[in-house]
Amino acid sequence: MSLRSTIRRIAAMGLLLGAGDLSAAEPSAPLVVHEWGTFTALQDEQGVGLLGINVDTEPVPEFVHNLGRFLLNDAVLSSKHWIHRQKSVPRHHPSVSMRLETPVIYFYPPTGSRLPMTVDVDVKFKGGWLTEFYPEADVQVPVVHNGEFQFTELTPQTIGQIRWHNLQVGTEGSGPVTKEHVWLAPREVAAAGVTNAKGEFEKYLFYRGVARQVAPLRVVTEEQGNLLSITPVFQHILPSQQHVAIKNVWLMEARSEGTCAYRKLDEVTAVNDGQKPRRITASRRFGDTDFHPHNRSRLEAEMNAVLQAEGLFADEANALLSTWQQAYFKSPGLRLFYTVPREWTDYFLPLTVSGRTHITRVMIGRIELISDQQRQLLRKLETSTVSKSDWLNQFPEDSRELRRLLSGHSDGRDLGFTIPADFQAYLDLGRFRNSLVAAEERKTRSTNLTSFIRENQLDPFKLSQFSGK
Repeated sequence: MSLRSTIRRIAAMGLLLGAGDLSAAEPSAPLVVHEWGTFTALQDEQGVGLLGINVDTEPVPEFVHNLGRFLLNDAVLSSKHWIHRQKSVPRHHPSVSMRLETPVIYFYPPTGSRLPMTVDVDVKFKGGWLTEFYPEADVQVPVVHNGEFQFTELTPQTIGQIRWHNLQVGTEGSGPVTKEHVWLAPREVAAAGVTNAKGEFEKYLFYRGVARQVAPLRVVTEEQGNLLSITPVFQHILPSQQHVAIKNVWLMEARSEGTCAYRKLDEVTAVNDGQKPRRITASRRFGDTDFHPHNRSRLEAEMNAVLQAEGLFADEANALLSTWQQAYFKSPGLRLFYTVPREWTDYFLPLTVSGRTHITRVMIGRIELISDQQRQLLRKLETSTVSKSDWLNQFPEDSRELRRLLSGHSDGRDLGFTIPADFQAYLDLGRFRNSLVAAEERKTRSTNLTSFIRENQLDPFKLSQFSGK
């Protein structure tokens, strides 16, 4: 931990009471609470949020509590084939337009306080369901009946809620045993331990969810695909005449061979003044010379500095970026990163913690855009001969290789045999391939795409099968 971060942490916990004055904490010093997480959306060239993005390529360990086992999906195998439904559960819910990914909450009791201390934590998600969490909590979701999650329509008016009451903060223990990096990285933070009434211990509170919600920014491709127009779309939640600036926006493109290119964009300002929203424009494309293997570490360093400037401690910023190394920086694709305005987070994801507290919330927004390569792959799918899906039967049931393939952790080229060209193009579309294929089929009415969807049992991705619009 850096000296600067150590001093900030000491000050936050109530040890530095004046300039250069190191003494005992004030009895009334607040409990310091820090939270970080990611909001992810997928937008087409018109800035429209695509649906059915509840796919999970970074699944959490099995001990994490989950209201709907199949709501957040990786590849599920059955009878030597992959399936998309089990007991009428849709693999990709057609109302999900936003992923709330890995928010974690840390606690720092004031020095001198009597530990453990009892704390209540409440979180609501407007337009969403909170479905994964640890330690165990009281979760209120309007679609849970008789203890079972019902896969019904999700709307912007939906409200999910999670409550951790009578938490003991400042406990000692060890969390559940796991080798999952997505779980271990957030543990590398010098925060107080928390234990619930059932004795479940961890270094942080964890939760995830999905929503039918619009991202704070709309990204439109203009001028023959060479220009991006970026507009704020959250001014309606602000008080009259209030200005909110998103000062940190990055456009980044990663290639499969490990290089990436990025650029820092101008700040985006939202104002609730009844006028047309202010927009910024930026070049959408990168030249070949813009791609370099070292750009990933450069972008990570820039984001790390911003996260700390926004209020996270150094180890917290490191934990966030380490958790999302693969999804942020290594997975091929074109994406926009930005620091989510606190006003937006507090409005759509209100958090309350009992007692006297000082709460810092730092969220990264991530909008996946459709890259030129993905457009080429979709056109290839539209024109390729549709292969038979029985080639998948070459894999043993519950094959690790097939699970890696279908969950996006392998591109298929390391399996030792040839994958049909249409299916390889499908895999190369990346994490949200199913949303992209379904959206393209609805738009173009391509008979090849329709046949591909039917042959590979992707029909559950089609909106017509559900009541939601």
